[in-house]
Amino acid sequence: MRRIVLSIIVLTIAWATIIAQSDDVALGKKYWDEELYSKALPHLQRATAAGDIDSKVRLAYMIFTMQVPEYSMDQQKAIQMLDECIAAGSAFAMERKGWCVIAMSPDTREDKLRGVELFEQASALGYGPATARLRALYSQGLKSPAKGNVYIEPNDSLAMHYTRLAYEQGDLDGIAYIGYYIFEGTHGYNKDEDAGSALLIKACDMNEKLFAGNCPEPAYCLVNYYKAHGNAPRAASLNKWLKKFYPTRY
Repeated sequence: MRRIVLSIIVLTIAWATIIAQSDDVALGKKYWDEELYSKALPHLQRATAAGDIDSKVRLAYMIFTMQVPEYSMDQQKAIQMLDECIAAGSAFAMERKGWCVIAMSPDTREDKLRGVELFEQASALGYGPATARLRALYSQGLKSPAKGNVYIEPNDSLAMHYTRLAYEQGDLDGIAYIGYYIFEGTHGYNKDEDAGSALLIKACDMNEKLFAGNCPEPAYCLVNYYKAHGNAPRAASLNKWLKKFYPTRY
């Protein structure tokens, strides 16, 4: 009987530990998505210690970008953590390291193209956010803000390829831009406002803030659609984000 009781206690403790770890993963992600990095920190630390790869990626990104003043800011350690996650097969880590390399590394062609390679690797694994970054790079091009060196020329064909691929992978940006093209009848799509608006709304509902920040043209199109169809509250909510991200444009 004593052995049975001890087994029940051990199982109860183990189950409680699993639940606590699950809560840390969920809360770490929630606060990270909301950019409440100090609140995310303890949850991400515990989840990382418990072996959760995505939490480790988020923690590494926070360290690299110096988002948490109370945490030791060691960018080399952050890159090492991302590399460990990449070695474990994390496409999320590939995309985050690619962003860090392009946005914050020394301004050299080698560094920038290494970031693009990481996006390509993550995209090949089906990770939509990395594919969306490639869409943006080939839509706008990539050059040095300091030296003016051009690393990637705008390429409409590749931009469209990655837009379609991001859509197929269920990425918000891909859904938004394909919806926009269908709504407007551009980029080889027949004009269909019903089908286009349905995709725009789907993308907006996935994350209104990211939709406005990453996809300003589709977002502005949806603002006007909402206004034309008597949905002033949704138009105002979305337009608030557009004005926040693009104060002189919208």
